[in-house]
Amino acid sequence: MKNNMPFKINAKSCTLMGASQQGNPMLLAEGSQFVIPIYQRPYSWNEEQVQKFVADIFVSFWGNDKKSAQDSFFIGTMQLTYKTDQPTQEIIDGQQRLTTLLLLLKVLKVKFPQNTELQNLKLDWIKTKVNNGMQQKWLDEALASSLVFERNTQNPYLHNLQLISELFDEKTSEDLHDIRFDVTAFVNHLLGNIYFVVVETMAGLTKTLQIFKAINTTGLDLNGGDIFKIRMYEYLNQNGDNDSAFEEISRLYASIDALNAKQGYAVVNINDVLAIYQYILIAKYDLPLALYNFATDTFYEQLFDSLLHNYQWEHFKQTTDCVKLTISDLERIIEARFDWENNWFHSGEDMCAFKLIQHSRYGKYADLVPVILSYSNSSLDRFSLVKLLSKVYFIFSVRFQKSIYHIHSITNEIIQDIVLGKSNESIEFKLLHLIGDRKSHNTGYYDLDWFLSENLTENLKRKNLICRLSAMLEEEYQTTDVKKIEELKSKLFDSDTDVEHIQSYHDQDEKIRQEVWDEWQNELDSIGNLVILERSINRSIRNNHFFHKRQVYAKSSFNILQNLSLQFAKWDLETCKDRKLKELIKITNYLFS
Repeated sequence: MKNNMPFKINAKSCTLMGASQQGNPMLLAEGSQFVIPIYQRPYSWNEEQVQKFVADIFVSFWGNDKKSAQDSFFIGTMQLTYKTDQPTQEIIDGQQRLTTLLLLLKVLKVKFPQNTELQNLKLDWIKTKVNNGMQQKWLDEALASSLVFERNTQNPYLHNLQLISELFDEKTSEDLHDIRFDVTAFVNHLLGNIYFVVVETMAGLTKTLQIFKAINTTGLDLNGGDIFKIRMYEYLNQNGDNDSAFEEISRLYASIDALNAKQGYAVVNINDVLAIYQYILIAKYDLPLALYNFATDTFYEQLFDSLLHNYQWEHFKQTTDCVKLTISDLERIIEARFDWENNWFHSGEDMCAFKLIQHSRYGKYADLVPVILSYSNSSLDRFSLVKLLSKVYFIFSVRFQKSIYHIHSITNEIIQDIVLGKSNESIEFKLLHLIGDRKSHNTGYYDLDWFLSENLTENLKRKNLICRLSAMLEEEYQTTDVKKIEELKSKLFDSDTDVEHIQSYHDQDEKIRQEVWDEWQNELDSIGNLVILERSINRSIRNNHFFHKRQVYAKSSFNILQNLSLQFAKWDLETCKDRKLKELIKITNYLFS
């Protein structure tokens, strides 16, 4: 249902607690309380930001020469919720600055216990609901600190409290300056001479975010994952009776952090999960295929606008009412993604199939793997499907210079079939039909045989795909040994490699270059004359003759090069043509087996 909350906005210039210019309201008026809502980011200012903030305050206090008159200091815009009947306001924008000011006042209270104004100043005016209470616990620890610090604390408030304490000592050291620091004047400056422009809004979350974007000219502090959290909460709490929804969403986000920490490295973030969910939603609810090309942030922005009836976007007009977003869908994807990370492959071929998808023109569909894992029934052979998908994407990446609509359409059908629980046999049938046989791909202008064997250097994507597959087929690619699979992955996909001309295109003997070009012509760039090679080795042999290259090939970690070194004592045009035919048969036998 549409959110009919009345919209109000109020803007004013404020000091913290006192006015050096008549009429300025005080941010910390009697009983003022500020809450950082659950959907905000944690307190996260780094050392550079804190250092600049503190330095700017001191410059406004006594100038660059430490002797100038105090100058008013404007520290930016804050956005707060508008409350008519209660003192508590939510901080939409400005928590980093306001929290850092709070920490600075804490430092002053500890360092100057004799100052009455400081001691009468309460520091309980910020509460935070972020991270299920952990941020509040850390903030309480900082506000209770005696400025005796432990090393390497994980508490960001304590870390910055220590930094501010050190910066303050550095700025006010009498050994460094010829003046005596006046703490009373400094406190008065902080409370009455530092200005905010405060924008108070009464609106739903969507409208609040729109206002935030409009007034925050330095760029939105919230990323796509943050905004999804807010919009998802608004979606799940449309009737105002589901306050626990945000805790559920936050736990979901926290689960990603916990699983990444357990893994020891960042496997996935919320934006990766949302990209996978985008595919699932498009397929599950038969949304227009054009939405596959939408950036993830744009997709969800328009989806939520339509679901919440804020604005009806063109691609969501016919289907919005049937789309249902659930936390359980997202949990399923997260579980599947980490399952995939820990149960990657049964064989080297499974790994190569997945990596070849990533390197194809349809690399974004590598995310299909977690979809297969999370939505398939237990009888589904996910590795069989990945290998079939790999062959489909390989063939159509080689035959066509760009991704084609037909494959996007078929991919959508495959996702739909998986999400809707279709049988393994029906999904395999579609993929096998696409793969077809060698003859079915050699019936016109886009002959597969030609694209597999001729003029490979014309297209970098095609050349690299073909040469990687060619090298894979001469490795022990069906191994199930985990160590060997990792070695194969490193060698074929993670290490720096080049595609080598066995007969150099620019022969080192400049006198015969033209002769080589006239004799070899297009064969120089055929699969017969090209092979994958470690970049370090390729750079060392340069454009030498085959006699010298052959000795170096023998030292390569690639079997295909070691085999070349053993099989051929010389390299000429006829040898190249013979190898081209054998390579074509080797590759097509694999694709259509």
